[in-house]
Amino acid sequence: MTDLISTTTLASTSAPTLPPKPKKKRKLKVIIIGPNGGGVRKTKTALAIGSVATAAGLVVIYVCADRGIGSLSTSLKVGGPNRVELLPDEETGNYADTLIALADEAGADVIIIDLGANEMLNSKSRRTVRAALRQMRALGHDTFAVLSLVPGKVGLEDDAANFARQISKEAEVLVAVHGQDEGCDLSKFDELRHDFPSIAVLTDQLAILSLITAAGVTPFDWCAKPVAGFELAAAWTAHNLMELAKQPGMVYLVHGDLAVPVLAALARGRLVPSYSGRNLKWQVSNECLVADAREITSQRNLLRLAPDADDPAVLVAARAFIVAAKEAALAAHRAAAAAM
Repeated sequence: MTDLISTTTLASTSAPTLPPKPKKKRKLKVIIIGPNGGGVRKTKTALAIGSVATAAGLVVIYVCADRGIGSLSTSLKVGGPNRVELLPDEETGNYADTLIALADEAGADVIIIDLGANEMLNSKSRRTVRAALRQMRALGHDTFAVLSLVPGKVGLEDDAANFARQISKEAEVLVAVHGQDEGCDLSKFDELRHDFPSIAVLTDQLAILSLITAAGVTPFDWCAKPVAGFELAAAWTAHNLMELAKQPGMVYLVHGDLAVPVLAALARGRLVPSYSGRNLKWQVSNECLVADAREITSQRNLLRLAPDADDPAVLVAARAFIVAAKEAALAAHRAAAAAM
């Protein structure tokens, strides 16, 4: 009987409450965008990297160190889908703690800090950022410095080299070049591209950039929810992001390989011909892009046909078709411009 009572008592006893499992420590990627000079497309680089990271399924927090026009804090809409913080004005030695707390709150994987023009020449900002990078690295987080490079900027190669030398103890350096797809001369950056991993950011047309900025979102956000009438422009932008995501430097930096299928799906409607000189909104409307694609395709077909066409009537007909396609394109341009 004693054994029976004892067994019953044990069976009715509730299981002990176990302590909660400790949360798995999140390993963050902290990416600062330099170098010091203004007008080198640091914000564009930050948004492009952030877009690929988001497409890869990572959560991104943006930190803006520049309150000026064209900065992250003015490019991304307050209350929009992206979280933007401002770098503190006053020097702080524990900014790493702030970044970790922000990441924990938002469930973030990546923190991108867009440095303003000459921000790292400001001793307070420089000490704050460098101390944060040292602390983050000591805690096991990944730290990177991406140097945004554009052609035609006098002295940029020296500025970037000095920046890399200053920051290399706190962060792994990569370079992001702009203008390569347009055939720009980037030879003055050869030494930097030899010394550090590089990525090439494709050029988006001014009209598309203006639409994205007006929406107050990242390029990826704009592609994922395209504005009616501009779906082809959104697919074009997604294609450019996909080409960026494929590059080894982006695979290493933010798992760009995971973003490729997502961006490929968004780029599926992209028209094959490429375009240039799209500075006005109507020039990137669906109507205008379709008409221009038809004209470009006709011209390419004629070039392929010409060497093999024995019958002059074939070439005459082909040229007539091109003229008709051009007239249709001009009509579409006028209609799109009028609609805007």
